[in-house]
Amino acid sequence: MTSSPLKSMARFKRFAIGFLATVSMFAAANAPSWASSAEIKLGHDMPESSPHHQATVRWKELVEERTGGDVTVTIFPSSILGSATQMVEQVQAGALEAAMLPNAQIAPIAADLSVLDLPFLFPSRDIAHDVVDGPIGDIILKSLDGTGIVGLAHWESGFKQFTGSFEIRTPKDYAGHKIRTMPSQVVQEQFRAFDAVPTQIAFSELYSALQQGVVDGQENPISTISAGKLYEVQPYITLSDHAFLGEIFMLNQSFFEGMDEGTRGILVTAAEEARDYQRQLIQENEQQQLEMFKKAGVQIIELTPEARAAFIEASKPVYEWYKKEEGGAILDQIEAEVQKLSAAAGDQ
Repeated sequence: MTSSPLKSMARFKRFAIGFLATVSMFAAANAPSWASSAEIKLGHDMPESSPHHQATVRWKELVEERTGGDVTVTIFPSSILGSATQMVEQVQAGALEAAMLPNAQIAPIAADLSVLDLPFLFPSRDIAHDVVDGPIGDIILKSLDGTGIVGLAHWESGFKQFTGSFEIRTPKDYAGHKIRTMPSQVVQEQFRAFDAVPTQIAFSELYSALQQGVVDGQENPISTISAGKLYEVQPYITLSDHAFLGEIFMLNQSFFEGMDEGTRGILVTAAEEARDYQRQLIQENEQQQLEMFKKAGVQIIELTPEARAAFIEASKPVYEWYKKEEGGAILDQIEAEVQKLSAAAGDQ
């Protein structure tokens, strides 16, 4: 009997994960601490058509050019190496040298990352970028200390929008609906605050879950909705801009620290430049993608000021939960910085 493509892919993933683990453990045991040359395997969960993948290609090009080919990069997109959770574990173990994955997928091992998932935390893209690219962003990356992972830069997918098999105009519209989430407790608490039923599903399985009615809706930025073709199975999109979907560009800590200082500098600088390239691609394409959604028959809903205020009010329990469970120190710093940046923007 001929194996199905899905079963063949599953077998390939299991083989690839085991093979990478064996090779990486051998390499780690034999690599000198002063190494300046290396082969980097970089995994992520987005398709090759996405700005995420294009930005990882830019990072690869910058690193290979600036190291004179001493460091080479092979990219594994579309969860080829396993789910986001599995890739995080692979980076921790050294079976995978690098990955670019959403904060919410990493938050289970570094709680401070989850603060960026809070709804309505940032009033604009510019302010979100100023916060994550500044000292507070560095503090958040430091929360990875002790996990075996080092975060090089805050990448992103943009601001999230609500999508559903039903119209979403007020928080009450969510009551009783099953909504896909990532493993972030913050995101799950957000939908519980709207009386929805959060359901954790890997991104690689999301399209079929929506198509088959396993869940009724999800949240993602426009770029991700486009890259994952989610607009084909979600007839309603509400432009909510309700939360910043951050991603972390990360390396295995032992691998990174095994590089000489010059090479480490190249890896970090290239991650920051590729991050800026990713942001540019995302913003340039959003309007075109919205037009594509409309042509596909999707109804685009824009929140009224009153509806937005209702969502903000409904989200307050999430902040209370976060402060109780995670403490309020990093959140207090972010809110103070947002207030300062907002005031400065108003004076311009």
